[in-house]
Amino acid sequence: MPTEVKGALALRKALREFTPDLAKETQKEIATILKPIVSKARGFIPNTAPLSGWGKSTENGKFPVYSASAAKRGIGYRTTPSKPNRSGFRSLSRIVNASAAGAIYETAGRVNPNGRIQAKRREVNIPGMNSVYTTSTGKNYGKSNNPEAGSLFVQALNAESPIVNAYTRQAGQSGRASQKFKGRVIFRAWAEDQGKVNAAVLKAIENSSVKFYKALGRKP
Repeated sequence: MPTEVKGALALRKALREFTPDLAKETQKEIATILKPIVSKARGFIPNTAPLSGWGKSTENGKFPVYSASAAKRGIGYRTTPSKPNRSGFRSLSRIVNASAAGAIYETAGRVNPNGRIQAKRREVNIPGMNSVYTTSTGKNYGKSNNPEAGSLFVQALNAESPIVNAYTRQAGQSGRASQKFKGRVIFRAWAEDQGKVNAAVLKAIENSSVKFYKALGRKP
C-alpha cells in the first residue's frame, strides 16, 4: 500500500529537466512493474453481471449499467504524479479504476457490509389507486422500493468475490486501521502480490536516483 518517499517529486522533476532519457526509462520501468497487477485485477472482473438486472439499462439511467469489457478497460496504471489530496500528499504511480460500474463492484459493501439503508418510503393515496414510492433522503441511502435491495446486492457481489483487505499495518503503527484499502479487484490483486510491486517501484526510484547523480558526476 502507499509508502511515503521523501524527495521523490523533486527527483522526478530533476530527472525530466537534466536527464530526460533517464526520466523516460524510469517511467517505463515502473509501468512494466505495474502491468502484472493491472492484468491480474482485470481477471477478477466477472464476465457477466453479478445480478442479471445490473446488466440492463434503467429508465432513469442514474445507476451505472454493468459491462465487463468496460470495467476491465477501466483498470489501468498511471506513472505521473497525482494532484495533492486533502493532506497534501501526491502519488508518483498508482493503479486506477476509471469505470463507475467497476468501482462499484470493487467497493460495494466496504463501508456498509449489509448494503446502504434504503430511503424512507411513504404511501400515496389517490382515489382508485394505491401506490408506494421512495422519497429522496440523500446520497447515503439507496433508492430502491425493496428494503432488502442493498443487502441482496452486496451478497451477490460477495458470492463472486469477498472483499479483501490489502492494508498492512506498519511496525509501531497505532490507531484505527484504514478501510480504504479493501476491495474485490485492484485491492485483491495488490493483497495477493504481498508487497512485491510496492518494493519493486521503490527500488526503481532508488536506482534512478543513483543513476541521476552518477550522470551529474556527484554522489547522492
